Amino acid sequence: MADLPLYRQPAFLLLWLGSVASSFGLAIALLAETWYAVNVLQLKAELGYVMLAGTVPRIALMALGGVLADRLPRSRIMAASFMARSLLLLAMGLAAYQQVLTLPLLILLAAGFGMLDALYWPARDAILPAIIPPAQLGQANAWMLATNQLGMVAGPVIGGILLAALPFAGAFSLTAGLMLAGAVAAACIAEPSRSARQSRALWAELQEGLACVHDTPVLRLLLIIYAIANLLFMGPMGFAPPLLAASLPGASAGLLAQLQSAFAAGMLGGGVLLALYPPRYKRLQFICWIIALEGLLLAALPQLGATAATATQFAIGFCIACNNVPMLSLLQQHTPPERIGRVMSLNSMASLGLTPLAYGISSVLLSAGASLGLLAASCGIALAMVCAAVAVLSPTARAVR
Repeated sequence: MADLPLYRQPAFLLLWLGSVASSFGLAIALLAETWYAVNVLQLKAELGYVMLAGTVPRIALMALGGVLADRLPRSRIMAASFMARSLLLLAMGLAAYQQVLTLPLLILLAAGFGMLDALYWPARDAILPAIIPPAQLGQANAWMLATNQLGMVAGPVIGGILLAALPFAGAFSLTAGLMLAGAVAAACIAEPSRSARQSRALWAELQEGLACVHDTPVLRLLLIIYAIANLLFMGPMGFAPPLLAASLPGASAGLLAQLQSAFAAGMLGGGVLLALYPPRYKRLQFICWIIALEGLLLAALPQLGATAATATQFAIGFCIACNNVPMLSLLQQHTPPERIGRVMSLNSMASLGLTPLAYGISSVLLSAGASLGLLAASCGIALAMVCAAVAVLSPTARAVR
């Protein structure tokens, strides 16, 4: 298997097809849900409730998804998640067709979709090292990341076309069909069998995952870096594009779309580049230096004009892809196979779980009168200094290949 390129490995191709279905299906479903709330229900102020309903359960249940990924066949978890999400989308379509898709029902269905999505991702990330030779993990992770970014870029475009051409019931139903195709692909993955192990209480199994991270220097340092990075980076970065688009000359929704598209294009470009040329040496130091560069770019972003800000958004997206790919490979390579689901879910929680806190802190500071430039500069420079110090001073960062 080690001599075969990825495109000739059936298990990887099926996993990749499932990832295509999931990333595009998620992007289209989110667009359809939010547009239904705004355009049909005329509830612009309540749109945030729909978005939170899909996001909070996804973060909260990541840990459960990690435990299940270590207990059960991961391909079956993915197939079941796909199938259940397909049924939820069909229910949305039917409710929209019968004109009974009210805001409470939309929130309930969006929350269910987020819960099921939380079960899918730990299983997908945990199954990859079981079906791919270690030497190809970096390349495989890069293609998976590029696929996710392609879904973020092209998914809303396809969703917009569907919503323009079809009623909501039709758009939801077609997205349900995409999820059903993902279920078939996941069910067909030939997953290596694992030795049976005794299932214990959820908290006991989560403690095993935490102990694994604590006792493994590479894993411990990675999760600390990403927790700090998301706390300092995500708040200013989340506010920067809309505030810049509203304040720069030529302020418009088109400028906001330009900034966001440049960011997504940068992530896609970085993912493709690393799929072709994955880093193989000093990857932990490489991650630290790339995140430090992200901090400096963030600090500069509010000071720039529209053209330079767009280029900087592309560079930030490119850097994020370049650190995510080796990060996933290091997590997969340094985690025991029987605990990888829990470790991957803990990594997701360490990053995603701090994002709402980062948004909240940034919102409070901006409301108190802090400028975006001061906020971005303070957080970005602090992030760059911390990551540079880790790259230079940490024996673990220097020693890991």
